[in-house]
Amino acid sequence: MSTSAEATGSSGEATTSSGGPGTSASTETSGEGSSSSGGEPALVSLKITPPDALITVASGWSHPVGFTVVGVDGEGVEVAVDATWTVKGPALGEITAKGGAFQATNTAAGVTSVEASAAGLSVSAEVTIELLGDHPSCAVPRPPLTDGEPAPGAFRRVVAPEYEGTGVYHGVYLPPDWQPGRRYPVIVESPCNKYQSFTGKVDDATLGYELAGCRSYIWVVVPYVDIGGQQNLDYGWGDVPATIAYWAENVPRALAAYGGDPGSVIVTGFSRGAIGASYVGLNNEAIADLWLAFYMHSHADVPSNLTPDAGAGSSDRMARVWGRRSLLSWGAVGDGGAANSIKGVTLLESFGYPVATLAVPGVGHTDAWMADDPASRAIAQSWLFDAIAGRPGTHTIRGRVVDEGEGGVAGATIRSGAHAVITDAHGYYALRGLVPGVREVACEHPELVCAPPQVVDISDGDGIVDFAALVP
Repeated sequence: MSTSAEATGSSGEATTSSGGPGTSASTETSGEGSSSSGGEPALVSLKITPPDALITVASGWSHPVGFTVVGVDGEGVEVAVDATWTVKGPALGEITAKGGAFQATNTAAGVTSVEASAAGLSVSAEVTIELLGDHPSCAVPRPPLTDGEPAPGAFRRVVAPEYEGTGVYHGVYLPPDWQPGRRYPVIVESPCNKYQSFTGKVDDATLGYELAGCRSYIWVVVPYVDIGGQQNLDYGWGDVPATIAYWAENVPRALAAYGGDPGSVIVTGFSRGAIGASYVGLNNEAIADLWLAFYMHSHADVPSNLTPDAGAGSSDRMARVWGRRSLLSWGAVGDGGAANSIKGVTLLESFGYPVATLAVPGVGHTDAWMADDPASRAIAQSWLFDAIAGRPGTHTIRGRVVDEGEGGVAGATIRSGAHAVITDAHGYYALRGLVPGVREVACEHPELVCAPPQVVDISDGDGIVDFAALVP
C-alpha cells in the first residue's frame, strides 16, 4: 500500500511522508519498456515519488507538490529519465511539463492524477485536494513592532535604504507557518489617522493581522511620509509623491525578500488607510498594477474634504480597480464611515466592477471588531480567501526560459509591470493576478542574454510567453 503525501491543514502546505527515515514512498508501473542500446539493460518500468499526495487548501492558499520519476531496468537499477508530465484534471491544478511541479488551483476539491511518460513507459500518482474552509483567528494579540530581521510570528521594523538615518519605516509580519523558499499571499495595510485611542502609527495597526488570522499571509504595514522625508506621518497625507514612491518601491522589495507572491497582494486599511488604498494605491497606473484586490474599511476615496484634492480625482483613481474585486465595510452604529463607504460602493458599481459590502453590527468608526467579532471577521475572511484562491478579474501569463539546447534556464527574472517572478529549476514561470489587457513581458538573467521583451494581449484570457537565454 502506498503512503500518501499529507498536508498540514493549518498552513495549506503539502508535504510528503515516507515509509521510514531516509526512505520515500513511490509507485512503480511497468509497460512495454525501451529497447536496450549499447549493452545497457532496457527500462522495464518507471517509479514515481510520492505515489500519491493530499493537498489541503487553507485560507485560499496551498504550496506546490514536487513529483519525481526514475526508470527501472531489468536488474532493478534506477536510471535517470527525461520525463514529460501531464495532469488528468486541469480544473483542479496544473503541472510543469518538465520537473513535475504540481500546483492546485485552490478553488475546488476533488481527486485527479498526474502522469509521467518516458522511454515508452508511463506512471501516474493520485492527487487529492481538500478545501479546509475554516476561519482562523490569532491566538495572541499583535506582537509589538521591534527591531531585527523579520521572523515567523514577529512584527519587525524595516528601514528602506533611501531612508537610513530617518524616522521613516514600515513593518513586516511573517506568519508562524512561514518557511524560507516558499511563496505566500500578502496583505498590505496603511494606518489610520491619529484619532481618540488610535495612534496613526505603523506600530499600532491591527486590521491586516487579525484579518489573516495569523496563518498563511505575510502582512506589511506601509507609512505615509512627512514633508521633508524625515518621519512617518500619524495624521494627514504629508508628501504624497514620496509616499507613492515608498509604497511602489518597498512593497515589491518585501515580496522579493520574504517570499510574497506578486499575484496575490491585497491592499487594505481603516479610515485614512481605507482612503489611502485608492488615493495612494491607485494614484497612477504603475502602482495600481501591484494589487489583486482591495479592502477598504470605514471610508473610501470619493468626493469629500478628506483628501488634498477634495476627491476631484477620486473617479479616475477608483476606476483603476480595473474590474478586480473590492470589499467595502463600515461600522453600522452612527456614521462609522458609512456615508463615504457607500459612496465608494456606488462609484465602483458605476464602472460595472464587482464589489462586496459589510455593515459591521454594533460598532462605529473602529477596526477593533476584526479581533472581537468572529462572525463579521469570518465574512471578511471568506471574501479574502476567495479572492486569493480564484484571483477573479485577472489573468495569468505562463512560459519557459530555455537555453540553446532547449534546456530549462533557472534563475531568470520575468517582469510585467509591477509583477516579477523567478524561473524555477526547469525554467518555468507563471505571472498570476495580472490585469487584463496588452502587457509587455521582459526576461533578465545574471549571466545569460535573454531574448527581447515581448508583447502579449491577455484581454480575453491567459497568455503564453517563452524566452531563449543564450551565452553572451
